[in-house]
Amino acid sequence: MGLNREALEGGVHLAHVRATKKKLMLVQVTIVLLAVIMLTALGGEIQVKPFYFNIGSILYFIILMALIVGVEGFFFRYLELKHMKSQSAKSYMLKTSIYRSLIIIAISGAVLIIVVAPFLANAVANFSSETGTTTTAAPFNNRDPLGLTTVDHIWLESAAQAEVIIISDANYQTYKGDAEQLRQYAVMTTKESSAGVELQFPQTPFGMYYIVVDPDNPMEVSYTVHRTPSPTFVAFVTLFALAFIAAYAGWVAFAFQTRKQFTKGAIYK
Repeated sequence: MGLNREALEGGVHLAHVRATKKKLMLVQVTIVLLAVIMLTALGGEIQVKPFYFNIGSILYFIILMALIVGVEGFFFRYLELKHMKSQSAKSYMLKTSIYRSLIIIAISGAVLIIVVAPFLANAVANFSSETGTTTTAAPFNNRDPLGLTTVDHIWLESAAQAEVIIISDANYQTYKGDAEQLRQYAVMTTKESSAGVELQFPQTPFGMYYIVVDPDNPMEVSYTVHRTPSPTFVAFVTLFALAFIAAYAGWVAFAFQTRKQFTKGAIYK
């Protein structure tokens, strides 16, 4: 008869809705790919040696687009319901949509718990923190190669009073052995290591840094470089997880109530 499945289910309007949905999806995938390339080329923090690629801004954009696509999906589902003729098809579509939404809510909830609970911070600290001793200098990187973890504080301890200088690799290589210049260009310094001291490490550009013992008074100093998930990463992931939960929970509530209208007349439920 020349009628396709979409026409039998709800006419040309339903077919148009589904075609528009597919076209919009292709456009959005293209936008994401182009945006990733632009963010990487223009705004991304990238270097080859040592390798560093701050994936944060790109990751957040992709997650945001996924949320937008999900909300658009609710709108298209609603349009499909309006044009679909079969009660059974409406009931089944809503049932499937509710099931998928509950999976996304569960995943978002699990991510939220992992990020907010102390588990993640403790795992990062246990697996990536550095401990050692030095009488001269010890290097460390202030972030991981993807920018998802960062050094938040450094613990220093020595048997007697010793001056310790924290300085960037470039300045250390330039002024190595010159205590006065090292102090001048230091990120931070302390003379309180004999009692044990915790230094809060500031936000600094990615790179290698050195824990330097005063070259004029060398002494063994124990150190622990403590790492934690990036505060920016934690904040954005928390926000997006809550947004996904709120959006999909709202859709589940709507779909559940709407489905009640179709289950009585549905052949399959």
